[in-house]
Formats: sequence, structure tokens, C-alpha cells
Amino acid sequence: MQVQTRAVETARIVRLAALVCVAAAGAVTAVCAAFGIPLVGGAVAAGVLIGTLNGAAASRLIQLPVPFMATSLLRIASFSMLGIGVGLAFGISRIWLVILGLAVAQFILAAAAVREAVHR
Repeated sequence: MQVQTRAVETARIVRLAALVCVAAAGAVTAVCAAFGIPLVGGAVAAGVLIGTLNGAAASRLIQLPVPFMATSLLRIASFSMLGIGVGLAFGISRIWLVILGLAVAQFILAAAAVREAVHR
């Protein structure tokens, strides 16, 4: 029963983080477009949206009978490479903006987890 409860809690955390990430991506895109720098907003938003997938991937991979450290390293490397690849589409000088978006998404996921822990 406790395993099922944790799965529900994890799903709730990931869902909350995903909703906040989508809202943040939309907000940064709109603000940057208003300031005349749409590529900057698009790059950061792309990173945030890619980072959103990390929480979902982590919640699925934790259920595998593989050490979490191994799946974490693979997941982090994969999403970083994906971020760099997407960043290249925005131009080499904007790769760091996509990686910044990935970091923002991780911060949002951590904040959602802290919120869940505090409300418990």
C-alpha cells in the first residue's frame, strides 16, 4: 500500500511541476517576445520544456530494478545532450540559454517536491 501511495505522490509532484514549467515557458516566451528577443525566450522555454520530461523519466526509471544512480547519470547525460542539440538550432551562442531552461525546470521540480513534503 505504501508503494502505491508513493507512486501517487510522485505523480502529483511531477504533474504540478509540469504545469508550472509549461506556464513558465509560456511566460518567458511572451516576455522575451515583448522585449524584441524572441529567440532568447524560445531557447529558455525549450530548455524548460525539455527539463519537464526529466521528472517524468525519473519517476518511471525509479521503478526499474536498476540502481538509481545509474539511471540518473544516463538521464542527466541524455537530457543535457538533447538540450545542447536543441540549443544548436537556436544558434551556438544560445546553447547556454537552453541549458539554463533545463536548470529552471529542475528547480521547479525540486520546489514541487518540497511543497509536497511540507504539506504532508
